[in-house]
Amino acid sequence: MTTFNSIIAAIDTRLDAHPIVEEAARIAKFNEASLKLVDVVPEFPWIARLMVREHANLREMMGREMQAQLDALAKSIEGRGIDVETKVLWGKTSVEIIREVLRGRHDAVLAVAKGTNSRQKGFFGTTARRLLRDCPCAVWLVADADSPDYNHVMACIDTSTDHEVDAQLNARIYELASKVSRQHQARSSIVQAWRMDAESILKGRVPEKDFKEMLEQRREYVDQLFNDFLSPLDHTSSDDDVHLLKGEPDEVIPRFAKENDVDLIVMGTVARSGLSGMVIGNTAERILNEVNCSVLAVKPDTFVSPIKEAKYIDFARQVEHAT
Repeated sequence: MTTFNSIIAAIDTRLDAHPIVEEAARIAKFNEASLKLVDVVPEFPWIARLMVREHANLREMMGREMQAQLDALAKSIEGRGIDVETKVLWGKTSVEIIREVLRGRHDAVLAVAKGTNSRQKGFFGTTARRLLRDCPCAVWLVADADSPDYNHVMACIDTSTDHEVDAQLNARIYELASKVSRQHQARSSIVQAWRMDAESILKGRVPEKDFKEMLEQRREYVDQLFNDFLSPLDHTSSDDDVHLLKGEPDEVIPRFAKENDVDLIVMGTVARSGLSGMVIGNTAERILNEVNCSVLAVKPDTFVSPIKEAKYIDFARQVEHAT
């Protein structure tokens, strides 16, 4: 069973080197998936459109240069049995990538976590965060421009509810983490954070003996749910590669990742409802603010992107016909 069937690699052709193309090719080859290399010609700011009379022709020239660079990158991975194509998109980067995902029914997007020209604070750039928030397929953000060689992959599981959608998402996270671990011959860890509801309120306000008993009951309940998930996978919560972490997820998960040299975190990014327009979950947002490694993020199948599919328009061809 293949994990991905159709992959988009978002390329920044302004860079001098593109090792992410090699990684995308490796993933596509491993999954027997098709690969599409894309870059986006942005809209000019309104002030630039006022000041530069030939701004349309300038964008058209940028698009043609971009297409030539994408074609050269595609040629560099020819002969590996990979179905690869290239495409220049026009408009806002994150929006157009998502629209291409919708048009082509792609099931994964690969991109760098933060571009060299990003103005976003933190480890992940603006485009990366928008893809995490709105892209309906899996989003794989590579930590830096170097092609990664993962040594430790972590699957972040949450079995605290009995909702079917959550169970499906957990299974998908485990599947992806396991497959990447095998591909890279990497160590893998299955992690779940747990805490007791209203723990900070109850502590010190109920007798210590009662508080400890409540805490232990909660731990046993979470451990049982975790084992119910692990059992069909031939794992138990006592395995060396399985970790039930006590504490807030946005604290214990980044701490575990840093202390154990995790290279790739596989996680979900939205709550089970998957409502149209739903933003990235608060817990996932806080976790992302604290990590500095690659992230492979997935959403429930029920998630509906707030970005709507739109017909592809080749701006360069429009300008060519107009002139």
